[in-house]
Amino acid sequence: MTHRSGGLYRVLALPRVYETFQKLLGARAARARFVREFLRPYDGARLLDIGCGTASLLDDLPGGVTYVGYDMNAAYIAAAQRRYGDRGKFHSAAVGSELILDEEFDFVVAKSLLHHLSDADADRVVATARRVLRPGGVFISSDNVFYEGQPWLSKALTALDRGSGVRTPEGYRRLIEPHFDRAETWLVTDMVRFPYAHFVMRATR
Repeated sequence: MTHRSGGLYRVLALPRVYETFQKLLGARAARARFVREFLRPYDGARLLDIGCGTASLLDDLPGGVTYVGYDMNAAYIAAAQRRYGDRGKFHSAAVGSELILDEEFDFVVAKSLLHHLSDADADRVVATARRVLRPGGVFISSDNVFYEGQPWLSKALTALDRGSGVRTPEGYRRLIEPHFDRAETWLVTDMVRFPYAHFVMRATR
């Protein structure tokens, strides 16, 4: 793990604090855009959300999507169960380890996850995604990023993230290249209301 959890970062492990912080950042609009422009789910799809947090992605998914979420924070998972009930299945697990799954999915999402993981743990996540995706299924990730020519404020804010494994675009691409032959990528600098950048990858099995 490359995840900061001490000091002031500790309070973000509390679901209510985490959700409030996300709202202040404009996460709802960013999440809706992520789903609309990049994820592009459809009714009847089966979706696995690795590192799901409080499962807020459900707010922007079609009602017919079958949702399964995993997160290492048991408090986040408990909050998701209280909020969404039977709209999904929610599990607490160390997402950097190899998840034992016997289901197939049309989408595997790793949103704001990879920069919290070491290369070895991230490789296990992407390998799991490749293994459980149906032919034609999609793996998609979105993480903050360091890039050439990045404004100083964007770089400084990125350096403060709880995930200390923020990579360059090339670093993120190297994580998926051993597992997927085809991938689209985007560097997005206007996802939220303050200077911050996201790197989105969409790979098809």
